[in-house]
Parts: sequence; structure tokens; C-alpha cells
Amino acid sequence: MGDKDIKSEISKLKMDLNGIVSRWESLIMIDFSKIKTYPISQRRNLVTLKDMIDPEEPAPPFHNPDLKEIADRIVEARRNGRPVLWMMGAHVIKSGLSLIIIDLMKKGVITHIASNGAVTIHDFEIALIGETSEDVATSIEDGTFGMAEETGLLMNLAIQRGVRDGLGYGWSLGKMIAEDDRFKFREYSVVYNAYKLGIPFTVHVALGTDIIHQHPRCNFAVLGEATGRDFRKYVETVSRLEGGVFLNFGSAVIGPEVFLKALSIARNLGFKVEKFTTANFDLKPISDYRRMRSKDDPDYYYRPLKNIVIRPTSLGGKGFHITGDHVVTIPNLHHMILKRLNELKITLELPSGGSTSVPSLDEQIEEIRQTYPDVKRIIDRFMRENQSLNSIVEDLIKAYRVINHCFETGGTLFLCGNGGSFADAFHISAELLKSFKKKRPIPEYRKRFFTGLPNGNLIAESLEEGLRVLVLGANHSLSSAVENDNPTRNMAFAQELYSLARQGDVLLGISTSGNAENVFYAAITAKALGLTVILLTGKDGGRVSKVSDVTIKVPAEETSRVQELHTIVYHTLCEMLEASLCERIRE
Repeated sequence: MGDKDIKSEISKLKMDLNGIVSRWESLIMIDFSKIKTYPISQRRNLVTLKDMIDPEEPAPPFHNPDLKEIADRIVEARRNGRPVLWMMGAHVIKSGLSLIIIDLMKKGVITHIASNGAVTIHDFEIALIGETSEDVATSIEDGTFGMAEETGLLMNLAIQRGVRDGLGYGWSLGKMIAEDDRFKFREYSVVYNAYKLGIPFTVHVALGTDIIHQHPRCNFAVLGEATGRDFRKYVETVSRLEGGVFLNFGSAVIGPEVFLKALSIARNLGFKVEKFTTANFDLKPISDYRRMRSKDDPDYYYRPLKNIVIRPTSLGGKGFHITGDHVVTIPNLHHMILKRLNELKITLELPSGGSTSVPSLDEQIEEIRQTYPDVKRIIDRFMRENQSLNSIVEDLIKAYRVINHCFETGGTLFLCGNGGSFADAFHISAELLKSFKKKRPIPEYRKRFFTGLPNGNLIAESLEEGLRVLVLGANHSLSSAVENDNPTRNMAFAQELYSLARQGDVLLGISTSGNAENVFYAAITAKALGLTVILLTGKDGGRVSKVSDVTIKVPAEETSRVQELHTIVYHTLCEMLEASLCERIRE
């Protein structure tokens, strides 16, 4: 290929790239950070505490012999220690049925609650203000639908904080409701009561379907991780469903689809889940509901019928479909269950759903091992060879999970420090931007980008896969300009971070004392932008530890010793991140 041909090919490539960039820019022109919210106190709500149905009230008239059989099967399942999994859509909460569900949990009947995202929004708002459910028909006209500030901000913060602690979606919300004094009406919250009782509450979210996805502080990657953790917990319950009961109330898509996938996984892994009861509750009337439908029958396309009532029970279970309004069917089911318990003169024990606290160290390591087995070996070696640092292992793992999640989703790790810590920041960036302990050839699909370019193959074979890392303060022209022009001292790190960072990125600040003012200002800026802040420091932690999300405090006070221990810690952290990267590019 001559010079003319090479220039022609490069010119074509540039044109192609310009076209791609142009199309990409058109895709990212919507800026969610500009979305306007308003105080929830200004919103008129359609559902209040006055609409709550008292569990002691007589149930409305309703006759369906199948309902009695379902109630009996629920009681029998619980007598035998089998699970009762209650899946629901948002109208159950909006219909004022929360107290009945809470009563069934407290009496040991329901052992697991599952829901879509909308359920938790209404439940969360009831716990916060004692009201929920806006007038959608009016608010959609002016773009204020779903824009209440407190709902979007607090729920997103709760989920983001919970995920950092190893919790799933449901218990992340339960934790905030339980610990934040602003939730004056928490006793009416199903999420809170499940959290308090240690009963799993798993939330199964479809991105873009909930109003909190409209909020500027929404991090979709975190939502995915939170609901993914809940799905694993849900599958664990389904794997024990032999002899148990699965109930679905008004969830026409998420409920049946999530259940079917969980059942398939459980059976794939060798769990016996054959003889169990399913029941679907909805307004939709279906005659002869156990009959198989052909594709010319509209009922064939009703997911709960196929994926709850018929298909899952084909190996010996029994499925039911109950037609009726939730405000009628659920109170009647509640009364029938309590009547049956009274007839048998039995009191059920509360289910052992597990601790709602942060997962234990062993649980966290096991979760990591399932995706990144080499990381577990690195952690084990670190604990074996550095027993004086075992006190910081949980925080090291927490930092690893935050940074690795950032890299998994295309984010950037920003580093900052002063003096020796500044040198450490560069040291870390060097270990992550190229091979550290493992070979990191770039993936084959990326090598193809170099095909046809001058020395393209040589360059492609010589490059190594890296992680996106940037050391604040490396741009000396910027740093000197900020320090010269800004009347507030020590703003250079914060200014650079503000200009470059995006929500979902991570700031790792290194300060042996934890009191470095420029690191503190950078941390505050990071918090404002929606970044996770990690601090690597000494024994006392200092002022930066008061605002950091994760703090690794090595057990030393003398500066040189702190720096020596920092080297051990960040080398291990780099090795863990590299092992995770290699696992991803290997696949």
C-alpha cells in the first residue's frame, strides 16, 4: 500500500469516526442534571393514612372456594416450615392494604416479600409523609409527574449507600427508613417492617419504569447492582419452594417473568422444586383457568396465567387464579388464614430470613469469589501475610467493590494526595494504567481497530489493557493558575475534579493525617457531584474521614509508618482490580 492509499484510508476512517461521534452526540444531548424537581410538600396526594384498611375490620363479602383452599395450603406450608413468597404490584399499597401485609408478616405467615420498584416508592412516601400517589393525569401535562425532590433524592441515596454496604435494594431502603428520624410514619411501611423483622424484601426493577429514575442523582449502574443482589436472594427462596406457596398480587409482567427465571435457575442448579402452590390475584376474569390455551386465544398472552398458574406447576404442583379487587380478596385471604390458624390452635414462628445488617466478611468474600475467583485468593493471602492489617480488610473490600464497580461501568478513578501521598497516587495510577502482575493484552475486537493502519498490528500487539485513572494535580499549569487566581487556597484538586468528574466516578484521597485541606475540598466537591469518596489514611482518620464513604485507616500514626502500610494496602487493591479486569477481558 502506497502513501496515497494510506492517506486515503486514514481520511475515510476519520470520516467514519466523525459520523459515529455525531450520532453519539445526538444520543447524549439529554442532560438529566438539568431536570427540575420540587418539594414533596407542594404535591397533592390521593392516598393518605385514612385509606389504610385495619386488619381487624370484617372482610367484605366474597365467595370463591379456591380462596379457602389457598389459605389452607398457606397454613400447611408454614406448619411444615416451608416458605410463603408474596409478590405484589403497586396497587396493593395504594389500596391501603399495608397493615394487613404487615400483620401477616408479624404472625409468621409471609416469609418473603417481593415487588416491583413502584411498590417501594409508595411505601417509602407513606413512611416519610404519611401520604402517596400523585395526580398523574394533571402532572404529566406540565412535566412535574414524578419530580418530587425528596422521593427521588432519598431513595437513590438509600440505595447507593446500601449497595456500598453490601445490601440489596429492599433492605437498603429499609435501613434508611429505620435509621432516619424524618420517617415519622415508618410503622405503616411494609419495607420497614420486613427489615425490622429480618424478612427478605426483594425489589425487581425495570430501568426507566420508576419515578426515581427521573431524578438527577439516579445512578442506573447502582440500581442494577441493587436489584441484582435482590434477585439472587429471591432465587434462594424459590430454590426452597418445594411444599411452599408463591402468591402474586397484581404484578402482570415483573412478577411472572422474575418468578419463571428464578424457578429455572433453581432447577438448573439441581434443587427439587416440583410440588408447590401458586396463586395469581387480579381483576381479570379467566374461566377454566387451568386449561391450556392456543395462540388464537387472547388469554394465552396473559403472562401470569402461563408463567405462574400453569407452567411452573406442571411437575405436580397446583396453580390458582382468583378474580377480584385486592381490597376484597386480600382481606378475605387474611381472615381465612387467621381462622385456620385459630382452628388448629397454632402460633407460627417468625421466619429466619437472616440478618439485615451488613453482610459478614465471609459472605462478602464469597459473593466476590463467584464472579472474580482470583480476588478471593488475593484477599486470603493478604490476611495471611499481614495479620496486623486484618482490622482494615472489610474496608479494603468495600473500597475494591466501589472502584471495581466504577470500572465495570466505564467510570474514572480520580486520585489525589500531597508529598509522599502525591507520589503514591502516581504509583497507583501506574499499576492500573498498564500491566501490574498479570499480562493484559488488549481484546481481539480492539486489535481489529488497528487493522490497515501504519504499524497497526505491531502497536495493537504491544498495547496493554488499562483502567481509567487520573491523578489530580498532575496538570501543573492548571494547579498554578488556580492557586494564583483563586482567593481561596488549596482549591486546585477540587477545581480539576469539578471540571472532569461525572456521577458514578470515584475519588480516592490519600492523606496520612486525614486533614489535608485540598483533599478535603476535593472530597466535598466529589460528594456534591455524586461521586463515591474513599479515604486512605492513618489511625485517626482526620476531618476527611467525616465526609468519606469508605475510610481505610491503617493502624499507625507516625507518617513514614503510615506510608509504608499504605503501600501494602494499595498494592493489594491494585492486584484485586487487575485480577477483575483480566477476568472481564478474558471473556
